[in-house]
Amino acid sequence: MVYSLYFFNQIPKVQKLLQDFFNGKELCKSINPDEAVAYGATVQAAILSGEGNIEKVQDLVLSDVTPFSLGTERFTGEMKVVIPRSSTIPTKKERASTTVQDGQTCINYRVYEGERPRARDNRLLGTFRLEGIQPTARGVPQITVCMEIDSDGILVVSAEEKSTGNKSKTTITNNSKGNLSKEEIERMMQEAEKYK
Repeated sequence: MVYSLYFFNQIPKVQKLLQDFFNGKELCKSINPDEAVAYGATVQAAILSGEGNIEKVQDLVLSDVTPFSLGTERFTGEMKVVIPRSSTIPTKKERASTTVQDGQTCINYRVYEGERPRARDNRLLGTFRLEGIQPTARGVPQITVCMEIDSDGILVVSAEEKSTGNKSKTTITNNSKGNLSKEEIERMMQEAEKYK
């Protein structure tokens, strides 16, 4: 069952898009958005405690999602999203990358979270460097950037050049210095709505 919770989902075009996205499943629009969190908490409590009508909730899975998009900074300064906002955790996504200058042998990657088009307007999570790239014409090296978030919220970002197998990565944990407070997350989410 797919729950349609937000007021803008009452727009017929949005309903059609949601239904198409979920392979034609009927949208359930009867749940009040204010009650959705309580409903989810109740289901999770039943699963964890083993009490209540377990048969009704045993096949339900509550999933965590990414609150913001995750990506890297392009040479133009734009944010290149790898993992879109609201992706289910755990998740793993890849995107292609390459060099922007002839003879380039390394790339510095800056990892961000946020919804702003310009990378520097988002929150910097970490950096890493891929070295040992074959010095050829720009655009020739084939590099795969991979972002993976495990069920504990640990983000591993890597880049690998296909021809040489050279690889570099960084690990960003949810305990990393500078984690956001609930208030900061709420503020960023409100800002993100402006830039959708």
